[in-house]
Amino acid sequence: MNNFDVARDVYAEWESFVSNVKKSSEARPITLESWKRCSEFDLQSDKLKYKFLSEEELSIKIRENSKLIEICKPYLESLSLSLEEIPHIVSLADKEGWIIDLRGTPQELGGKDAGLCLGSNWSEKVIGNNGIGTALRLREPVLVHGVEHFGMVYGSCSCIGVPIISNGQVLGALDISVPVQYAHPARLHILTACASSIESVLTYINNSNNINFSAMNNLISTAVHDLKNPLSVISGLGQLGNKATDEDKIKSYFDRIVIQADEMNKMVTELINVFRPEELSSQNVNPIIEEVINSYKPICDYKNIKLTFKCDCNDLVRINKKLFKRSVENLLNNAVQSMNGEGTITIGTKSCGETLLITVKDTAGGIPEEMRDILFEPFVFKRSGGTGLGLFMVYYTITNTHKGRIWFETEPGNGTTFSIELPLDRQLQL
Repeated sequence: MNNFDVARDVYAEWESFVSNVKKSSEARPITLESWKRCSEFDLQSDKLKYKFLSEEELSIKIRENSKLIEICKPYLESLSLSLEEIPHIVSLADKEGWIIDLRGTPQELGGKDAGLCLGSNWSEKVIGNNGIGTALRLREPVLVHGVEHFGMVYGSCSCIGVPIISNGQVLGALDISVPVQYAHPARLHILTACASSIESVLTYINNSNNINFSAMNNLISTAVHDLKNPLSVISGLGQLGNKATDEDKIKSYFDRIVIQADEMNKMVTELINVFRPEELSSQNVNPIIEEVINSYKPICDYKNIKLTFKCDCNDLVRINKKLFKRSVENLLNNAVQSMNGEGTITIGTKSCGETLLITVKDTAGGIPEEMRDILFEPFVFKRSGGTGLGLFMVYYTITNTHKGRIWFETEPGNGTTFSIELPLDRQLQL
């Protein structure tokens, strides 16, 4: 199946879903089961009895969940910014469904009169099925669209909810609510990625005492907000595709949709992996580097790039194979992408006292002076088709996960050498 067929099928499924929901609010088993629970709670669909925390109770809730709120804050702000042109609510609830943080325009969707405000309870037993309450109940991401809501007051909204789970315990849930005409299935993937990243940050914090929240929040805010760009392109191309009558134009639109979706997926994947803690084991890096070189050999041959590996050390270091391999791939990929024509890339390993030195040297012409001081920061030196997180991921993996260091030397017009230094695992080598 080609890209055109895949994209067309995705949009066809979404249109079919919306059409079926309009025909029958109980079209999906998940909705029918939720409505049965609502009936067991003795809820009245047209007369919901909202629950609100007092100011003192809300203050206590916020203090109890201060860590979760602090971590989620940049996600809420960035998601809200990406929806700034439409009515929306981006909310965070605790494990009991109490809204402890919120962004957006709740007054445009009903505000406090509809139970949509800070300190209100969005559990299923209070307002029926919704993004927060049903996600908490099922412990999985949910979409509640329009008239699928048991509460009639929410029939004009589409809600997406994702639980936040750490160490097997549900800590809370995230939700995006918009009018049904602005609903988009891609937001479910974005919100799920955000929740996964939050869970990784929570796990990382529990295993580390030195957290730079400012840097973390800046990274998260930028990443989530950057997702708005490909999503906007996807929406626009989808609308154009629906209006087009020429098959070639339709194919062109859908091909570009797939490209944008792939870019968004790469960005989300990079974001999720930034703070994911990984276990290390004692290994020889040479076979891993050889795997990377073999995978890049065809493209280097095609571009007339001479790719060589000089192995002068077989000492062991403690690494996570997946993350280390990905770091080498990022460095090699950047070198290959920077070369317009023929050139040379040399990767080497050698022992330097108590450390292993790994070098990646290219003849790509050097790094511009204005980029050198910020090269390892997120979203720097972003090229077309990249995520802007590659070198940041390398830096974070080497310095934090592997307790090593990385630096570079560059000569304008000649090339750049990246150097990685990792401590040797002497215990297994004695």
